[in-house]
Amino acid sequence: MKYYELADDINFPNRWYLGDVAFADNWELAHSLDPEREYEIEVCRDGFEMDYTCNEAYGVSVVSKKFKEALSGVDDIEFAKANIIGKKTDSEFYIMALPKELECINEEESEFQKFEVNDPVRPEKAGEYRGFFKMVVNPEKCSGFNIFRVKGFSIAIVVSTQVKQNLESAGVLGAQFKSV
Repeated sequence: MKYYELADDINFPNRWYLGDVAFADNWELAHSLDPEREYEIEVCRDGFEMDYTCNEAYGVSVVSKKFKEALSGVDDIEFAKANIIGKKTDSEFYIMALPKELECINEEESEFQKFEVNDPVRPEKAGEYRGFFKMVVNPEKCSGFNIFRVKGFSIAIVVSTQVKQNLESAGVLGAQFKSV
């Protein structure tokens, strides 16, 4: 099975940009949220709303109702209502969290940087991935999973071919898929 990194299309024309989720630990929201809570997120720069957006600083996934419905039946995803402040929207929006984290990177084939000990910005992340120039996953370590985060690089979301096809069939806007 092939896998793809799900990313926010930063080149989407006249797109909106979303800010931090208010009154929440934005770092934590990548993998854990309260599905009973309604979160608030402000529009930093107005533009066309997208079915898939990551907020500016933390990479929190904000998805439309259409995106959420395209993933119905897919395990290991949590959603909570997100109220968009400062814009009347055409859709309902949700924060999407992925509790499943897999150690799946093929480091021999990938090109990446890791946080170093005593990093001035994120010293608690020493040894974790800082960023990828080229990400390659080991499909054997992903077998049986349709959507997950990369262990040690929590902002990287990886999806299976089936999830990619579901989202493309639904016609979601703002999502990009890069083969990994």
